[in-house]
Amino acid sequence: MNNKAVVLDRDGTLIKYVPYLHHVKNVQLIRGVSEALRLLKNKGYKLFLHTNQSGVSREYFTLDDAKKCNNEMIRQIDLGDNLFDKICIATDLPSEENSYRKPSPRFGNEIMAKFNIDKSNLIYVGDNISDLETAKNIGCRGYGLNCGVPNLKTKLKTREDLNYPILNNLLEVAQKII
Repeated sequence: MNNKAVVLDRDGTLIKYVPYLHHVKNVQLIRGVSEALRLLKNKGYKLFLHTNQSGVSREYFTLDDAKKCNNEMIRQIDLGDNLFDKICIATDLPSEENSYRKPSPRFGNEIMAKFNIDKSNLIYVGDNISDLETAKNIGCRGYGLNCGVPNLKTKLKTREDLNYPILNNLLEVAQKII
């Protein structure tokens, strides 16, 4: 169990946050993302995408719209179509029983089993409390990004149970990880 992996949030972590994003024309990479992901891949990390997309269950847009936005993001990252070993799009809200919706540990637990990853080698990265709660629920490492809306450091002031490093962007996280 020596594979290393990083599970990444999408909105506010890899691409600029747009509420209920569903038009590919609005997909815009955050600066430094391609460089950060290239660095992690070159150091042997498996990459996974875990995104909550409640707009699907709210019928604001379709699952196909969410997948098209993911594909546009991957195109802009420009590191190949198989950049992510697995992608999880959690569409339910409210969370269903045995949900993939963060902060559920289900997706993380499944990839650890399938890809032979020990929880000490799994890292969750995102700009929201739910990303860090997922890391806590799995018992793995986590990093918060202070680039989302609203400010993650402000949100975490009342959450002493989520004591994870908070950095400014994904490139800083990648450099810290390696």
